[in-house]
Amino acid sequence: MAIKQHTSKGISQALQYEIATLMNISFKLDIAEFEAFDPELNLDYSAKISNQLAIVGNIDADYMLEALQMEATLKVVDTSKIALSMIKKLKYYIEKTFPDDSFILNQFGFAELPKVRKSQIKLMMFLKNFAKTTVIYKDQLIAKGLTLEFVDDIEKIAADFEQANINQDQAKKKRYLTTGQRVKAYNDLWKLISGVAKAGKLIYENNPEKLRDYILDRSPKKKTVKHGGKEVNAAVLQGIVSDAQTNQIIEDAIIEIDNTTHKATTNANGEFFIENIIPGTYSIKLLAFGHEEYHQSNLVLASGNQSQKFNFSMQKQE
Repeated sequence: MAIKQHTSKGISQALQYEIATLMNISFKLDIAEFEAFDPELNLDYSAKISNQLAIVGNIDADYMLEALQMEATLKVVDTSKIALSMIKKLKYYIEKTFPDDSFILNQFGFAELPKVRKSQIKLMMFLKNFAKTTVIYKDQLIAKGLTLEFVDDIEKIAADFEQANINQDQAKKKRYLTTGQRVKAYNDLWKLISGVAKAGKLIYENNPEKLRDYILDRSPKKKTVKHGGKEVNAAVLQGIVSDAQTNQIIEDAIIEIDNTTHKATTNANGEFFIENIIPGTYSIKLLAFGHEEYHQSNLVLASGNQSQKFNFSMQKQE
């Protein structure tokens, strides 16, 4: 399982960009021989390659969009924790104000809370209704010791949680759409340089030095990192995050490797992939909506461990 960006012919997008840039430079220098072989392989064709390089260069990198998605997800997680803590405190004053009044307690929806806290959308709607009900009974609650500031805060946290959900959804959509644009742009670039490479192989079949400029390197290279003063094959951290009680996958969970800049989010299948890690022993942290923080230490990531997979299970929040 390699949960990475789509690549053409098994070559990373960064390498595709490098190959296309260098090949286009050689193509311009040899344009007369190409045009004599095929009139369509002219300066206009080279300009198309340059234009496509500019297009792919202007598309936001996935790591930038993933960082924005992580930021939005963290806001959802943090805001939900604050909201649930506030509900617990408010429940004290509600029960104090309306003892044994099941009708009013049902209006606040406490019986539904265990269900709604499992879903961001359901919790969002719950908080909106909870805030409205709090405002309806605020005078009675304040008479029993609740502050007006707390009433205002519960309205604010409900609005904040709704906005956090909107921001997360927008970040995910932008990343998804941009990924599609990026894939198409790189595939279009690859088609253009493949045309040059195909002709170059014929034009320079008896000229090994020149031929080298027009060979598409289709073999994926192992990524290396510096470790102990040497270049070694990088380690990866990949696997699936699921719910410990239900075994259902968890989307948008955040995986962080402590004391590094390495982070990732799980996709719709609960999968994550982090590469370019220096081999070693690490501690990790997982965050997800509706779940307790997960910590694990002494996680050994060996050099070139692309076949190694980790499955993590997260407990639901109490």
